[in-house]
Amino acid sequence: MTMLSLDRRTFVSTAFLTSVAGLTGCATPAYRARSGAIPFRSAVVAKMDGGDDFQLEWQADGVQRVTVYAGTGPAPVLTGKPAGEGAGSGRIIVKGLAPDQRPFFTLVPDSGAPLVIADRALHLPSIANLRDIGGYRTADGRWVKMGLLYRSDQLDRVSDADLSKMSQLGLQLVVDLRTQSERAREPDRLPPATPSLVLDVAGDGEGSLGGDMRKAMTAISSGKGVELLTEANRDFVSLPSARRAYAQMLDRLAAQQAPMLYHCTAGKDRTGWASAVILTLLGVPRETVMADYLASNRFLKAKNAAAMAALSKSGSSLDPAFLEPVLTVRASYLEAAFAEVEKRHGSFDAYIAQGLGISDATVERLRGHYLMGTAV
Repeated sequence: MTMLSLDRRTFVSTAFLTSVAGLTGCATPAYRARSGAIPFRSAVVAKMDGGDDFQLEWQADGVQRVTVYAGTGPAPVLTGKPAGEGAGSGRIIVKGLAPDQRPFFTLVPDSGAPLVIADRALHLPSIANLRDIGGYRTADGRWVKMGLLYRSDQLDRVSDADLSKMSQLGLQLVVDLRTQSERAREPDRLPPATPSLVLDVAGDGEGSLGGDMRKAMTAISSGKGVELLTEANRDFVSLPSARRAYAQMLDRLAAQQAPMLYHCTAGKDRTGWASAVILTLLGVPRETVMADYLASNRFLKAKNAAAMAALSKSGSSLDPAFLEPVLTVRASYLEAAFAEVEKRHGSFDAYIAQGLGISDATVERLRGHYLMGTAV
């Protein structure tokens, strides 16, 4: 393990010199042939418990050395004082970064293109499920860019401190996937001058998440939470309002290349399918999409525990065990949505083209906007 040394001498990496040579026409044929390919098979950043230190871990093919640079935005940092270095498969801990800034790290290999990654979690206490959906590798070796696409739970309870940190994201649009009653009861609290767009996923529903809350509560009280959420995920594919909402969302994503956040109430169901659609369209493997989906359970753990405790204190006759399937996500829920895609359209590509009406040109724009590197 290589620890950050703040007094490490400044140097320009071999990879950076080679990339400059490529720009001036002096790169070797071998490097030129793969200069756009990102050699990393995996890379992850995680903030360490109890402080502002970050652990980075990566694996790269055909790489002997990786130099790591730290920055405060998603643009690659290729010069200056390194935050650390390691072998083709490495792990480092980075210390001494500004605590009030979200750090991004550029991994510069000695062969191939660099990769920019960050901790997906924003670690904002009042927005437990706010996270970046970038930093995932696609099946063809490209990577989803970070700092552009954020998923979140409700934004009506944002603290002043967290609102200030949200402002640093530079959001150019917030998409609200909730129903009219949810929006009226719990209006979003956003940074000043942040544009918003309402795309009501469940507007045409009659019993799932928000279409008919009385019917939903009856199902939960009867211990049918699993059935409720399973049907809700099918509705995300079939309801006309859902198809309109997700189609408009993809169109907006294709029309701009600026930071955007989308959310519902828990940030796990309507938002979960939105994330699954985006990541799948970009070429992220299904197992990775599922891992991102299930991560809501970890991020919402404390929030859900508080909800269960409040239920116990309320004197309600509702069995807390009946509430658990609704507060969490299960693999079977997302699998139900993908199964509905297959049933109605035959394939995910047909769902995008026919169910959502997204053209091939729009799909290519989305991939051009939100992927980095070249296919391998």
